[in-house]
This record gives sequence, structure tokens and C-alpha cells, in this order.
Amino acid sequence: MLIQVNQVQKLFAAEIVLENASFRIDRREKVALVGRNGAGKTTILKIITGEYEPDKGNVLRERGCEIGYLSQVSLPNAAQTVLEVATEARAHLVEIQRRLEALERKIEHDATPEDIEEYSLLQGHFHEAGGYSVEVDIEVVLKRLGFEKADFSKPVSALSGGERTRLSLAKLLLEEPDLLILDEPTNHLDLDAIEWLEGWIKGYGGAVLVVSHDRVFLQNVAQRVIELRQGVTRSFAGPFDTYLELAKAEDERLEEVAERQQEQMAKLDEFVRRFMNSQRTAQARGRLKQLEKLRATQIKLPAKEKNVKINLQVLARAGDQVLQAKGVTKGYDGRTLFSDVDWTVRWGERWGIIGSNGAGKSTLIKIALGEMAADSGEVRLGSNIELGWFAQDAEFLDGSRTPFQAIVDHTDYEIGPARSHLGRFLISGDDSMRPIRTLSGGERMKVALAVITALQPNVLVLDEPTNHLDIPSREVLVELLKEFNGTLIVISHDRYLLSQVTQQTMDIRDGVVTQYPGSYDEYRAWRKKGAPMPKATPKATPKTETAAPGRAPMNPRELSKEISRLHKAIAQQEEIIAAREADLEALERIMARPGPNDDLFALSTRHAELQREIDAAITLWTDLGDEVKDRETERDTGAGVGVGFRSPG
Repeated sequence: MLIQVNQVQKLFAAEIVLENASFRIDRREKVALVGRNGAGKTTILKIITGEYEPDKGNVLRERGCEIGYLSQVSLPNAAQTVLEVATEARAHLVEIQRRLEALERKIEHDATPEDIEEYSLLQGHFHEAGGYSVEVDIEVVLKRLGFEKADFSKPVSALSGGERTRLSLAKLLLEEPDLLILDEPTNHLDLDAIEWLEGWIKGYGGAVLVVSHDRVFLQNVAQRVIELRQGVTRSFAGPFDTYLELAKAEDERLEEVAERQQEQMAKLDEFVRRFMNSQRTAQARGRLKQLEKLRATQIKLPAKEKNVKINLQVLARAGDQVLQAKGVTKGYDGRTLFSDVDWTVRWGERWGIIGSNGAGKSTLIKIALGEMAADSGEVRLGSNIELGWFAQDAEFLDGSRTPFQAIVDHTDYEIGPARSHLGRFLISGDDSMRPIRTLSGGERMKVALAVITALQPNVLVLDEPTNHLDIPSREVLVELLKEFNGTLIVISHDRYLLSQVTQQTMDIRDGVVTQYPGSYDEYRAWRKKGAPMPKATPKATPKTETAAPGRAPMNPRELSKEISRLHKAIAQQEEIIAAREADLEALERIMARPGPNDDLFALSTRHAELQREIDAAITLWTDLGDEVKDRETERDTGAGVGVGFRSPG
């Protein structure tokens, strides 16, 4: 047991935020903490770290347990550079490395027995702590989280808020505490960084407690899910999809038990009222005792949580060609974001736009909508367009206006319809009359969606619409977009949203724009496979079901050959991994006791190269395993039968 939370209660201004929070986290366990916005997730994280004290209950921590916490407002030291902040996490190893270098210089000229003994002890400790790869680790983590080599010397004060959050995450990952607490770690990360972080968490030797509204991320990293609802926690073993099934089944079971209890209590109550003070008084008193026992043990069901209720009807069809861009080029600060982009969006198409942070996704959309000028090229919008444009973080809203005023400002709604429309987004009462700047991030996003849907557009352009939305609200948005029968363009890092609502994909990265005639899942599979670009086929309505997402169908013979090929490729990767691990083990024996002619710098460089080769081979081995499972699922006609393959090393 690493952490034990016992019947914790927390109140703020007489409002109970946590009523009975109880759970434990064991060493190396990967746990998700889920709940709606405002449920108290951040509060319980701060109680675990000691920032808050519980009003009742306690938190037990294993002796010496180190906790690392990435909050939503983590701020690194503004006076340091990016590299200095990251290096702080491995400062003890950097100091040992400097001492080893000093001893090496001394040993070359005039070494004492004490110097040689100190060098041997320090080198052993340095090796065991992974010191030979410390510089590589720091660089890899920073780059994977979106920092280029040129950014390493930047002062923190010059970074954006998102970059500071990513730097805080990098430092925390490098510190490697016993318990890593991550509150919304995928915020400000692009898709590549999110996928890398998933792999890092799965291979991390410590425990991880993560709060996130990214259901694909939770599905990929969590071994157990703790649900926080109305101040009470429940724990479910298994990944996120299993949690959804188990939680639903448990809710249904409790509802049945509660209903039977109510029926039994009603019968007992009626018996007591009819026969008390009659010839059957003794029996009535017995029934009264049973009734009191039932009341004392009565199941109290949590109140039904409200969900957003919205629909989006297209009143008028736009022209066949919604948008056309020819030769569009745009640069910024001497860097070309993209050049000579030709892009045509037709009526009914559903585009997902992805790419690394800062690649130019939002810039391209603003150029397409006429909000920003291109350096060269031209853009033309089609006819009969009723545009719904959702800018990132709802920046089009005036923070000084109220939600009610925002609806009236952008539409012709009267008072009654405006209030009613906001109510569908769970914005009512005092909240509808508060300045928008005082609302939470999730509430602001709901106001923005309320304004957009009130306009009844036939072309929807959304830039990161799921930011700050909890999982239930995201699922409502997904259903809304699946039913929307106009033209959709969405910029997002939310893989679940992309997989559910897109049918064409544009990827902007490193100045290159790739347009793929398929959904995000299909595009990702195509990139892994490295196949030629498929021909575009017209698609007018969103997919709801596919037998094998992102893969061309095969007949049984082709499937059998493909599965056999994949198994051979898996075996080949296992041989490569075993060989590289053997080389690494031999190299580490040399590094532990180097000879007089051994070049320690060359040895440590080769050590890092071997580690990178092993990591790459394991990544490919994992991808091949996933592909085998998918192909065998196709062969077994959706039975979901998996395939076993050996663990490397």
C-alpha cells in the first residue's frame, strides 16, 4: 500500500464537496480518478499531497513515499531556462557526473587510492541510477513534449501558458517520484505527445494517479478507475471501457434493490398504520421494528445528474463547394507554417484537422474564413453558407457580457427562448446572469456551444471544442456532431471525437500538409503501414460502425497470409530486442569496471544508442501485436479473440 484514503470529508462554505472518499493506491499501480466538473477531483488530489487538510477522515502514506503533483496551474521558475528547469529533476545525477569527470582528470595525472575508491563507488551508483543516459533522457522528454533544441535556452518567462505546463510535466516525469499525480496532463499536448505520454506511463516503475477527460487516454493507461460522484468514491477494476460497463450495471442493480426496499417499506408502513392500537397491535409493533431497520439500512441513490440536451437542425443547404483554397502560404517569425496549400471542402464532408502545437492549424482555418490574410494564394467560400465558427477556448465571447446577453447579442432570440436555450446547456438561474469571465472553463465552452447552435449553421468550424468539457459533456457533443447533416471542420486532439465524427483528415506538421481521404483512425493506420495514398471517395454521412476501423477488408485467404506475415515480423522484432539487450548487458558490465584504454564517453554514447534501438524495437513490436489482434478479430468475424505473443526480454 502506497496511499490509503480513509472516509475523507471536506466542506467549503458549508457545502460538502467530499462526503465519504475512501480508496487505496498500491505501488506501480496506474489509476484513473474520474468525475464530472466540480465533483471534487482536484480537492482530493490536494488532500493527498497535503495542500488541504480533510475535515474528517485521514490519508495514510507509506513511509518515505515521494509524491509528484502536476496541477492545472503548475508554474516553473520564470527566471530559469527550459533546460535548467528540466535538469533540476536530475540534479543529483548531474552533480555525480561532474564529480566523476573531475576524478577522471585527476586519475589521469596523479591519483590516490582514495580517489580510485571514490570513483569506483560513484560510478557504481551512477550506473544503477541510470546516470549514463541522463542527458539523453532530458532531451528525449523535452522533445517528446514539444520542445525543439532551439527552445532549450529560452527563459521560462518567454513561454506561453501551455508551454509552461508542458515544461512542468517534463520536469515531473524526469523526477520519477513513487506516486505521480497528473491533473489533466493531456491539456496543451498534441496527439504525438499524448501517445508518447501513454507509453511512458505504462512503462513507468512507480504508481500513477491521473485525472483526465480524455477517454482514449484513460483507456490506454488506467488499470483501475475510481469514480467520484456527489462526494462518494467507487472503485472498479479494469480499463475505462470496463468501468463504464461495470458502473452502469452497478447503478442498475442498486436501483432495483432500492425499488424493492421502497415497496417493502410501503407495505410495512401500511400494515403499521392499519393495525396499530387494534387487536393486532403486537404484530404491528413487530412490523414497525422491521420498518425502522429497513430505514436505517436504506440505500440512498445519488441524484440523477443532468446532461446537456441539444440538437442541431440544418435549415438550408449550402452550395456543393463550401470552401476552396489555392496556393495558400503563410509564415510567422521567419518560419513557414505551410506553403502552396490546395484544399477543397465539399458539401457534407467532415474534416478532422490535426498536427503538432504551433504547426498552423488554427491559422489555416482563420485564413479560410477570411479572419487572417495569407502571404500568398487565395481562398473562396461557397454560396448559401450559414457559418458556425467556434474559436479555441471560446475567445469570441465578450467576458464582460453574461451568457444571456451573449445569446441575445448573436441571435434574434427573445428573453424566454434565450433562457430556455441556455437551460438546455445547464446554464440557468444566477449563472446565466454572471459575467462570462467569472465562469469556469467548462461553463464558458457550454455558453459558446449554446451561441453556435442557436445560429443553426449549415457549416460548423470548431477549434478544440472539447477543451474543459467533462466526459459526459464530450459524449453529448459527439452525438450532436454525428447527427449534424451539414459540413463539419474540426480541429482537435481528442481522438475519440475525431474517430467518431470525421471522414477526411488533414495533418499539418513541420511545414507539410497531408490530406487523407479517411477518418483519423484510418489515417493513423495508413501512416503506420506506409502504404500509397488511397484515392478519395465521396462521403456524405458519418460512419457509425466499421468491422475493422482504418483497415481495408480482406478475404479469408488474404487475412491468413497477413496474420502469418505479422507473426513472422513479431518474431523478428523479438530477436532484435533480445540481441540488443544482450549487447546492452555486456556494455554495462564494461562500464561498471572500465579498463585503462576504455573511452567512457564513447561507451556511454553507445549505451544511449542501444537503449534507443531497444525502445524503437519494442514500440514496433507492440504496434505489430495490436495489428495482429485487429486482423484476428476480423478473421473471427468480430468475436474479439486475441492473440498471444511473447514478451520481449
